[in-house]
Amino acid sequence: MSASRTRAVALVLAGGTGSRMGRPKQFIELLGRPALFHTLAAFQNSPEVEKIYTVGEEARISALAREHGVDKYAGCAEPGESRPLSTKSGLLLCDEDPETIVLIHDGSRCLVTPDLIGRIIEAVENGADGAIPATPVSDTIKVASGDSVAKTLDRSELRAVQTPQAFRLGLLRELFADREENFATATDDAYLVERAGGEVRLVEGERSNIKLTSPEDVVLAEAILTARDGRAGERFGLRAASRGVAR
Repeated sequence: MSASRTRAVALVLAGGTGSRMGRPKQFIELLGRPALFHTLAAFQNSPEVEKIYTVGEEARISALAREHGVDKYAGCAEPGESRPLSTKSGLLLCDEDPETIVLIHDGSRCLVTPDLIGRIIEAVENGADGAIPATPVSDTIKVASGDSVAKTLDRSELRAVQTPQAFRLGLLRELFADREENFATATDDAYLVERAGGEVRLVEGERSNIKLTSPEDVVLAEAILTARDGRAGERFGLRAASRGVAR
């Protein structure tokens, strides 16, 4: 990383049980490697990111990082009972100074790219309190009242939000030092910054930055990886699994 740039670290939340998928989705194999490998590879290949912290099953994640040469991997925290509590647990690992930019990322968003990571970091470097990737909503969105339509929203004003979401470490520490009931129901970290009056900047997201939620997403993710030449490990300069990689 250039000396003129702000330090940045990644915090990858990979402690989900995959209840809707029927198995932990971060360890589902995509083209012969766990989905989490592809997630970590993107941050490993991002020149702006100095370290990668994770939340999840420490033994399994550490072994994955060693096997695939993810040398930015810096540690793993125990997951909490909810996403906000997992974020708080992971932040306790980050001993960097308050001005460090931390990228909070869902481990099951395994198709994130170094380009998107760089653009998110740049938005915070340029003065925003937070930066989040977002894409326009293509479907018509209706508010339901029971089984009837209450109203139709103007989709031109709507955005579908992704991760990674980037903030200054000091700001997140302050927000998560609050009483648990004040952050426990937040569905993303940006909401806490918005509620505190901070500016959260929207950065153009990537349609391919999908989250593994259902079996159909696995098919789509493999198709996207194949379209990227199907050799993510070699392209990122990371070691292939010793048992071989599916082509």
